[in-house]
Amino acid sequence: MILKKNSLFNFFGHLKNQYLAWRSDLWFVSLSIFLAFAFILPNLVKTIPSGNVGVEWRRFQNGTQIGKPLTEGIAFVMPWNQVFLYNTRAQIGEASIHTLSADGLSVDVEMVWTYHLVPEAAGIVHKTIGPDYGEKIIGRVVTAIVRNQIAAYRSEDLHSSERINFEASVDEKSAQSLSQLATLQQIPEYANLPNKNWVVLEKVLIKEVRFPQAVQDAYVRKNTARALVEEYNYRIVSEQKEVERKRTEALGIRGFQEIVSNGLSDSYLKWRGIDATLALSQSNNAKVVVIGAGNSGLPLIMNTGNEEIKSTKPQK
Repeated sequence: MILKKNSLFNFFGHLKNQYLAWRSDLWFVSLSIFLAFAFILPNLVKTIPSGNVGVEWRRFQNGTQIGKPLTEGIAFVMPWNQVFLYNTRAQIGEASIHTLSADGLSVDVEMVWTYHLVPEAAGIVHKTIGPDYGEKIIGRVVTAIVRNQIAAYRSEDLHSSERINFEASVDEKSAQSLSQLATLQQIPEYANLPNKNWVVLEKVLIKEVRFPQAVQDAYVRKNTARALVEEYNYRIVSEQKEVERKRTEALGIRGFQEIVSNGLSDSYLKWRGIDATLALSQSNNAKVVVIGAGNSGLPLIMNTGNEEIKSTKPQK
């Protein structure tokens, strides 16, 4: 028993002596390990920002990982691998296009479109196209479709309601062309994407259409003349309505006269005169009403408060 205690005591004492001998070396080793970990940590832990996905490239495992991308948050990867970020938010592309219309006129079109990357397609896009897919593929496809579509429209169509149909046609054909890229279809995983779309082209809009100045001036004169014609047509219709109104009014007056002409009598006229006199006598003006005056027997009204009448009376 005493021997065991002495052995343990000698063992711990030996460890203590070794620690004291290697203490300086242990500090150096610990510091080296800490510095190595601090150097490797940024390559070991990757942060995926909001609105982005990460595509991992593995040096020893077939390169680009086409499967499910890395989602927002922290991702742990091996230090010898890399992570490429892809923006999945709505993005805007625009271009200025110079081309010819169906009637041979030069036209400059300012186009703008919105799109966003399908997250599941980030690995396929990274392997086949690259991070600049917006300018390299989407921009060129849209501008090519716009050139082809403008060649089928006349210049005046781009100033009318046909402009909406033009935008819808460009939108549809551009989305169809982007989904049928042969480069992407060679990847087997492309068939597993939702609706087989790697990008969603939300809307293609026309910002501005510019023609040569002579053509612009001709359109202004044409629209001015059209507005004048519409104004004259409106005046003609208005005058015709006024003629109809006056004709209807005249027919009504003639009908009234024909109806009441046979029913007029002295008694009816006296009765209507008494009603009118009664209504006038109830006003607030000062007056004198004489009943039964004159040959007709109708009341006589004298306005005693009218200074102008008094002033016109002859002086005796």
